[in-house]
Amino acid sequence: MLIDTRNPYGRGLVDCCARYITPHEVLLMQRFCELRRHGWLTLLFLGASRLGDGPLWLCCGLVLLAVGGSAGRQAVLAAALAVAASILLFKGVKNLIGRPRPCTTWPDLPCLLAPPDRFSFPSGHTMTAFAAASALGGVLPVLLPLLLPAALLIGASRVFLGLHYPSDVLVGALLGSGLGLGSLRLLEWSGLL
Repeated sequence: MLIDTRNPYGRGLVDCCARYITPHEVLLMQRFCELRRHGWLTLLFLGASRLGDGPLWLCCGLVLLAVGGSAGRQAVLAAALAVAASILLFKGVKNLIGRPRPCTTWPDLPCLLAPPDRFSFPSGHTMTAFAAASALGGVLPVLLPLLLPAALLIGASRVFLGLHYPSDVLVGALLGSGLGLGSLRLLEWSGLL
């Protein structure tokens, strides 16, 4: 396994994952690779991943600003705060931990999309999706049945496409959800919600 030797903090975590977790994740990902023979499934996951690049959350925000009234504006503010915190956090953690992407380490797990950066832990797409979904759904719970499956699909797409290990996605979902709920608490505390 390739390890970023510049970073002593991330090296221990990467070593631990490489020894105890990653071999099990690779087996699961190899199963996902077998499913790529179904063109419709590959297109679904490619589309989900592309929506997770930002268009889904931008469209949700614009619709809520246009027709959501006061609650819509509050939801967009909470989501914007959560997404901004998510981007800052995942970029920092990725560089601190330095876990290589699966396609870099395992040649039999090719990526179907070009990776946006070198490192995989945590999944930024998943983190942002869960941050936005939990913030928007926290203000407008009626949206959760639509947003939660979208966030789950975005997370699953990152594994299916070979860009992330399942643990990258799991941690991204947990951190993103926490940031979304934290943004709600911060806005409540400040009187903006």
